[in-house]
Amino acid sequence: MTAHPKQPIELSVSEFGKLVRTYRLQRKWTQQQLADRWGHSREYVSQIERGLRKLDRIDQVNRLADILDIPAERLEAIGKGIPSRKGNERNTPQADENLIQVLLDPAQATIKLSWLVWHGDGDTTIIDNLSHLITQLEAALTTYRGAFRRQAQQLLAYAYEMMGKVLFDKLKFIEASGYFEAMLQQGEELKDPNLIALGMLHQGDLLRKRGHYELSIRRLEAAKHFAEASESFVNGMRWKILARTYSEYGLETPFLRAIDNAQEIAIQTPPSLDTKYNQFNLVEVLQERAQGHSLLWQHQKALEIYKETDLLRPFRPLRELGSYTIIKAQAHAYSGNLEEGIKLALKGLELAKQYQSRRHEARVQKMYDRLRASPLGKHPLLRDLEEALQSRGAENK
Repeated sequence: MTAHPKQPIELSVSEFGKLVRTYRLQRKWTQQQLADRWGHSREYVSQIERGLRKLDRIDQVNRLADILDIPAERLEAIGKGIPSRKGNERNTPQADENLIQVLLDPAQATIKLSWLVWHGDGDTTIIDNLSHLITQLEAALTTYRGAFRRQAQQLLAYAYEMMGKVLFDKLKFIEASGYFEAMLQQGEELKDPNLIALGMLHQGDLLRKRGHYELSIRRLEAAKHFAEASESFVNGMRWKILARTYSEYGLETPFLRAIDNAQEIAIQTPPSLDTKYNQFNLVEVLQERAQGHSLLWQHQKALEIYKETDLLRPFRPLRELGSYTIIKAQAHAYSGNLEEGIKLALKGLELAKQYQSRRHEARVQKMYDRLRASPLGKHPLLRDLEEALQSRGAENK
């Protein structure tokens, strides 16, 4: 008869620690990797291996032995009261455990890399697999309560974020909002400040895009506590999106304060996959500063910054080139140089068509509407831009 899982056992802590270390090293795992699979901290694993922490319950011992595949006879040799383990009993079905492992191993970096591929040239091949990945993870997590649950939830949260970004780019705001809310809920369940802050930042940016500037600012301010408890780039992103919101709302003083804070953080933040995935670096912040000056009709300041960013990043992938071309078009056009501004806007519109970004096309439309309402509104060159926008509008229907 199987012993009750909480029945006490006698186990040599020093011998058990050596056994755990031996089987961990056989698998070529670090203490952190074992801790992640077991659901405990690296320090806890270290204490077990050094014989400083005692496991005196069968369920604890069996769980760790199952993860490391320690044979029952090895355990019986160093302790008393340890029942035989039939097969590889788990607290959850083996199929769920295997499925989660299969999903986790390649997918963590793939989601962020898929954004870089999509952002680089508009390739949707990897994005098309995201929905399938989300469906699989959601189904597995309805019943799974094993050691990989937290990692799987984090992965699911980033998959939600990726889908939200793609839908945001397509101006499908309601669907995007749903994914960002799902990301935020995962972060709240995990008590993960990074996920909570990022979810709130995306919500604030979406509100900005829809013209709800005061709501956007309140959402971004509400994210302050979580952003400051997160990695530095997350707090930098909050300041960057705040700067964008203030400039579009026509508030110069808070724009300058926000963009100064974003730039200071960008200078101090080393590059990584996360900063690239979230488009937070010095060049991106400088471009945000320039675009803010353009929207505040400070065209010369914007053009001076673009001279600097041209040198800092002479080569750009397709989508980034399209976005950059459009924001430079704004600065030239608002300064009164409509010939250069319209030329760049038409080029940016054509690039946006190639990678199918409705959001970037809308940016050109907004530039046209702004010019029409200005003293430059009667300029004949605007007719070329109007015709190009009407053509794109007809194709998108």
